[in-house]
Amino acid sequence: SDFPSAKHHIKTIKDALPIHGARAGVALSAREEMNFVRRFVVAEGSSESCRANDVTGSKNHHQNQGIDAARPPENVWKCLQAAMSMREPILVFPVFDMSTYDPLPGMWNYATRDASLPNERMIACFEATGGVGPTLWDDKRKIYFPNITASANKVGSVTSTSRLRQPLRDTLLMKPGSTVEHVYLALKHLGALSGDYVRAEGACNIGQKSRLVAKSERLGKDNRILKIMTNKRTILQ
Repeated sequence: SDFPSAKHHIKTIKDALPIHGARAGVALSAREEMNFVRRFVVAEGSSESCRANDVTGSKNHHQNQGIDAARPPENVWKCLQAAMSMREPILVFPVFDMSTYDPLPGMWNYATRDASLPNERMIACFEATGGVGPTLWDDKRKIYFPNITASANKVGSVTSTSRLRQPLRDTLLMKPGSTVEHVYLALKHLGALSGDYVRAEGACNIGQKSRLVAKSERLGKDNRILKIMTNKRTILQ
């Protein structure tokens, strides 16, 4: 939608939907998106005052064109939301305990050190659009931290304290039609589980009594909170 003629064509396309297999349409502006990326992602080391001046300067520059440069563009998010709404993923909450809903210990490394985690500038984009950073993001130190305490007797060991209480911290996005076994395989791929599948318990909401779920059971709201148990089997080298 960067060109003046785009407004007419966008309306024509939207009015014709669904067409050629497309069922939703969202107008995007490459200029607005890149201006936002330059301010919040590329400009590393810039202070809040510099960032504010940049936003103000951009706003004055585009004021005659009717563009509010101080407002982050939202159409990329709308595009993703429109796509996901056509085939919504199944949200699954893997837990270590079905009474406290604590996260799996094996997820600590993935939740604090994985390369897919958003960096400081991407988190700034989240916050600028009204969102928040990941649970284990330390906004003061600008790093991820495991949010655990070391035992006084053994350095590096995890103690059971209130700082560990993060019910339903982790969420997996599974494809529609996925089963409990698919969750097990996904967690094993992430390094959160090891060994062979033994059994699983599932529940719908916090406080609800859990029930045994079959390995082949499809995922849904009634089993979205899952505790998967495995054995201690290891392969000898």
